[in-house]
Amino acid sequence: MTEGAITFSARILRKQSDLPRYVVVKPDHVQGRAKSFRAMVRLNGSAAFERNIRPWGKGSDVFFVNLTDPQCRKAGLVTGDLCTVCIDPVDPAE
Repeated sequence: MTEGAITFSARILRKQSDLPRYVVVKPDHVQGRAKSFRAMVRLNGSAAFERNIRPWGKGSDVFFVNLTDPQCRKAGLVTGDLCTVCIDPVDPAE
């Protein structure tokens, strides 16, 4: 984990079973960012994987991270679980 890494608690969410799981990233965790950015992500201390952190849009100031089934399985997580998320940005803030 580098100096710019952010760690917080979040719930694994899913709108419906045929869509990916995701976590919501509050704006205070991505200060200075308004656009999508690449980051290394860890769930509950599992191995890091690269994801795009994207703004929610639609007038909201939150961001989100989509999660694949294998990423959730490796971290032992299912929809509804509370977990520790670590986001380590790869791209500098613009």
